[in-house]
Amino acid sequence: MSAIANFKKRRLAEKAKTGDAQATITPETTALKLLSQLLGCDESKAIETAQEYVEQNITFFCEDDLPTLHVDSEKEQIDVSPVEDATDELNESINTASNAAGEIESAADKASDAASDLAYQADDINAANSDLKDTVEELKKPSAAQESSSSKSKTKQKNSSKK
Repeated sequence: MSAIANFKKRRLAEKAKTGDAQATITPETTALKLLSQLLGCDESKAIETAQEYVEQNITFFCEDDLPTLHVDSEKEQIDVSPVEDATDELNESINTASNAAGEIESAADKASDAASDLAYQADDINAANSDLKDTVEELKKPSAAQESSSSKSKTKQKNSSKK
């Protein structure tokens, strides 16, 4: 027989002997009622449910009435240091990546400024090339200045004397 059935039989027998209603209000019945309320079950299943929790090593309850496992000090503790180390390394990697992103942004700004400077220099070079081209064309034109005058002998008619 289960412990509950034995308990009920004893209570009924005690009640029958005394014939007193007060016999049912004992510390055991009060404890059974409290246990059933804590476990959220009927009084008839309170002891069985409590026994299951004890077998599962559940020794206390949270405020939400949810069972919580009790960890014995003799049991092996979980080492979380590898997780902490990995978290530290991840945080360092994030900081390094953030710094690298800042440096890349700075380098991109410098490259943009350099490209702008090159564009202005290219415009200046094109203007200078245009000026050089114009100057070369002017130099290639025949000069408009008057040529030197012919000598008198060339312009003067020759007299032929036939004497």
